Amino acid sequence: MKPFLQIVDAGLNEVFGDLKNALDGLDEYELNWRPTLESNSIDWIVWHMARTEDYWINTRLCERETVWIGQGWRERVGVIVEGTGFAQTLEQIRAMPELDVSVLMAYYEAVRTRTVEFFTDEMEEEDLARVLGFMGTEPMTVAPVLGHLLAELAEHLGQVDYIRGMIRGINK
Repeated sequence: MKPFLQIVDAGLNEVFGDLKNALDGLDEYELNWRPTLESNSIDWIVWHMARTEDYWINTRLCERETVWIGQGWRERVGVIVEGTGFAQTLEQIRAMPELDVSVLMAYYEAVRTRTVEFFTDEMEEEDLARVLGFMGTEPMTVAPVLGHLLAELAEHLGQVDYIRGMIRGINK
């Protein structure tokens, strides 16, 4: 893998590994539990994390079909919702079916594999300056998108850890 991508890949791998640890031993009730009626559950957060990496890497950076569609994960997971969950209303989130986290993690693993393949085989350093669109009048390039992806996934990992702590207590 190219040196400039090693730090991004290391961060994404750390989040994924820490997520596996945070999910270890949780039962269906715990995975679906919401601290309040206006909070997300762990299973929804895991779905959103995997969908977010898939979207940013495959749809925006690679301009290709997502793993979600291309490898049939939408059907396997049983969620026929467009998008990543960003800007979903509370009603839309509540209308989603219960999610099988083991299937979600298999999907997330497929996303990680495809991201590593992209980083290893396709992405070049000059791609970091490629404009993907605009945020208002400012160009949005690949480099800050990768930084945003790392920050967003780390934030969601923190949410999973926090909810787990609410359910089980610290370090349990």
